[in-house]
Amino acid sequence: MSRLLWIGGWVSVALWSLFAFAAYGVLDLATGTAMRNADWFSTDPETVEWVFRALGWVRGASNSAILVVWGLVSLAILSVPWLFDRLVGRAERAPLRRAGPAARPGVIDLDPADYAVVREPPRAGPAPRIERRG
Repeated sequence: MSRLLWIGGWVSVALWSLFAFAAYGVLDLATGTAMRNADWFSTDPETVEWVFRALGWVRGASNSAILVVWGLVSLAILSVPWLFDRLVGRAERAPLRRAGPAARPGVIDLDPADYAVVREPPRAGPAPRIERRG
């Protein structure tokens, strides 16, 4: 159940990210178009410059706001499976029982007392030298 909640949370974050990216694109396009056409609002050059700078500020603020809202909503979405995990807790797993050869055909199951690890003794002297044929 917990894994299903996490998968749902990440899918929700992916969908939310697509929506936020689309909103970012629409606002960026709209404010960029308005900035390029600031002379529609007035014929006075000082007013056009003021409108251009104001729209530039709105563009930067709206893009920043979308990024902050995206992050906060993403954290809120992922907090649901996280809280569920913490409140319910992980189920304790039953200890592994040893399966014999009958349970797993083709597998030789040995106790640690039934085998030993043998280490090779270190070689004496330097490593052999390999020379070019010539």
